[in-house]
Amino acid sequence: MRQLHPTVRAACAVALSSGLVLAAPAACTARALPSVVRAPDGTLFLTFTGTPQSVTVPEDVCQVEVTAFGGAGGDAVYGSPGGLGGEVLATLDVHSGQVLTVNVAGAGSGGSLTDGSPPHGGYGGGGQGGAYNDTPAPGNGATAAGGGGATTVALDGGTVIVAGGGGGGAGSFSNSGTGRGGDGGQSGEPGETPPTPGAGHGGASGGDGGSGGAGGTPAFPGDQPGVAGGPANGMIGGDGALNVGDPHMGTGGGGGGGAHGGGAGGSSTAGTLDGGGGGGGSSLGPAGAQFTTGIRSGDGEVQLQWTPCGPSPSPTPSPTTPQPTPTGEVPTTPEPTGHPTAPTLPATGAPTTGALAAIAALTAATGAALLRLGRARRRH
Repeated sequence: MRQLHPTVRAACAVALSSGLVLAAPAACTARALPSVVRAPDGTLFLTFTGTPQSVTVPEDVCQVEVTAFGGAGGDAVYGSPGGLGGEVLATLDVHSGQVLTVNVAGAGSGGSLTDGSPPHGGYGGGGQGGAYNDTPAPGNGATAAGGGGATTVALDGGTVIVAGGGGGGAGSFSNSGTGRGGDGGQSGEPGETPPTPGAGHGGASGGDGGSGGAGGTPAFPGDQPGVAGGPANGMIGGDGALNVGDPHMGTGGGGGGGAHGGGAGGSSTAGTLDGGGGGGGSSLGPAGAQFTTGIRSGDGEVQLQWTPCGPSPSPTPSPTTPQPTPTGEVPTTPEPTGHPTAPTLPATGAPTTGALAAIAALTAATGAALLRLGRARRRH
């Protein structure tokens, strides 16, 4: 309880011990309200690092609202764009000292002709895109892009949230933009299958089994069939189908990572230029979680918003049970307790007997003094 200033305490002591007050000052009986201890203000943002990040729940925190985004699939240098990462919004019951382990997803990549960086799947389970003769280098045929990784949140070692990544875009010298990677989401979306005859098929989404897309079916006599994409392996997206017959064949995009990783796309036939997009990864969350499909570009992210514990409820005083009055007796009203009672005054409103006696004594003493003074003057 809040301490009173020494001067106020002294005044309260005098007031409460005096019989001439009807009630103590309000400051003497006031109690401090329960204080609410607040967790750190604002939201904690965790971005992609390529390594696990541990966060300890602060003091006096009872819940945390988590917003997690998966990584996007990469765009093929020659070919199609990747799918977007999914979002999971969920509230977790926590207590001080618990540890959240967060892995923020990386985006998939199609590589770069400018700096020569190779294509790859994103951190967090993104599958590798297909390439000519299994040599994933930009410009080495129609190299596809890797899938985006999944973002995961674990509480005391157990995974409770997964935000699926998008599938990688298919590689194609036609550069038509078909063969887009599927978006990550609660179930994820399949990779796109181009409408061209002989094109490779898109991979299945994680929520639909994560199987690899079929290779293209020959569209004319002597055409070499395409190769099927790889299936998901747990939370890891499947690898896109390779191009082994001709550098101009379309290759499949890598699957996105997720609770159930996405499947990879298949390659086209030798006489066709379009491969299938990688399937999007699926998401996971606790009861009441909200899922959004295809919302995040680039790397993933996690936002943590702490919710402080509320004050403990004050106990409710139990009602006093009235006692029965014995038969034949008149019930009496109890005297109030906790404050001194004021002096009882006569019903007429006249001064008290003690006060009259004091006035009479003072009057008599004054009269006697005046009488002695008058006699002394007459003698002189």
